[in-house]
Amino acid sequence: MKCPNCVSNAAMWLEVTQYFDFITFFMATFINGVLLNLIGTASPKHFGNYVYLMMSFSINSLIFASIHAFIQPIISTEKYVLFVFTSTNYLEVPRVLMRSLLSIYGTSYSQALVFIAVQFIYRCFSISRRKYLVYFKGRWLMFWFGMVGAFGLNWGLCIFIIAQENSQVDEILRPVMNETFDLKMSEVFYVAASYVIKDEQNNEVLNWPAIFMVINFASIMSVSFAIIVVCFFFIHYKMQRVNYSKVYESAQKQLFRALMSQMIIPSVLIYLPILIVLILPIFHVKNDASISFTSILISIYPVLDPLAVILIISVYRKGFVNMFTSRCTGQDKRTELISFAFRWLNISSIN
Repeated sequence: MKCPNCVSNAAMWLEVTQYFDFITFFMATFINGVLLNLIGTASPKHFGNYVYLMMSFSINSLIFASIHAFIQPIISTEKYVLFVFTSTNYLEVPRVLMRSLLSIYGTSYSQALVFIAVQFIYRCFSISRRKYLVYFKGRWLMFWFGMVGAFGLNWGLCIFIIAQENSQVDEILRPVMNETFDLKMSEVFYVAASYVIKDEQNNEVLNWPAIFMVINFASIMSVSFAIIVVCFFFIHYKMQRVNYSKVYESAQKQLFRALMSQMIIPSVLIYLPILIVLILPIFHVKNDASISFTSILISIYPVLDPLAVILIISVYRKGFVNMFTSRCTGQDKRTELISFAFRWLNISSIN
C-alpha cells in the first residue's frame, strides 16, 4: 500500500536531485572548460606530457557530467539487486538507447578511475624514474589512452550485455517504483545486477554472470586505487629525500598537492560510494532509493576535482585570475590555443 507522504517526499527529493544535477553540470562544464584553457595556455614546459593526461581526464569529466545531467541516474539497491535507474527521457529515445547511455555512463566512470591511476604512475616516474617517462611519449602515450579506453569499454559492455532489464528484476523493483516514486515500470529505464535469480524450480541460485560483472568492476576499482595509494606514498617518500632546484621543487610540491586532492576527492566521491552499493546486495541490505546520496556524490566529482587542480597549481591559479583581469588580446589567447591544439594532434611524433 502506498504511503502518500512517502511518495510526496520521494517525488520532492527526486526533483531536488534533478535540479542539483543540472547545477553540477553547468559548474562542471565551466570549471573543466577553464581548466582545459589553462592547460593549453599556462602549462610550463617541465609539466611535459602530463598536460595531455590532465586534458584527457578533464574531457572525460565533461562527458561524464553531460551524461549524468541528461539521464539523471539514481543508484541504489533492493534486496539482492544493485540497480541504476532513471525516469528521465527528454528526447523519448528507445529503451535500447537509454540502456546504451547508462552503459556509456559506466564507461566514463571507469575511465575516470583508470585515468587517475595513470596520472599517479606518470608522477611517480617523474619524481624518481625519469628515464621511464619515455613510456609516456609518442606511441606509448597512445598505449595509455588505449588502455584507459579498453577498461572503459569493458565496463560499458558488461553493463549493456549483462545488466539488462528482465522480468525477475522487474518484480523486485516494481513495488519500489510504485510505492516510493509513483512510477510504472514502463516509465522506468534501468540496468541492474541481480546477485541471485530463481531457477525453473523457483529456487534461488547465484547469478554467475552478474557476479562476474561485479567482481570485474571491483577488481578495476581495487587495482586502480591500490596504484594510487602506492604511488602516493612512494612519491611522498622520494620528495622528502631528493633535492631539486627551487623552481622545480615548487612545481613538484604543487603537483603533489594536486595528486593528494586526486586521491582524497575520488576516495570520498566515487570509490567509497560505489564500493558500498556493490557490497550491500550481498547482505540483502536495502538502500533507500528515494535518498540516493551515491548519485549526488558522484555528480559532484567532475566539479571538485578540476577546481582543486586550478586552485592548487599556482600557474593555473594565476591564469584563472588573469582570465578576468589580463589585458592580453583575444587574438593572443586564440593563437596559444591553436598552437596547443596542433601539439595535441601531433603527440604521436613527440620524442
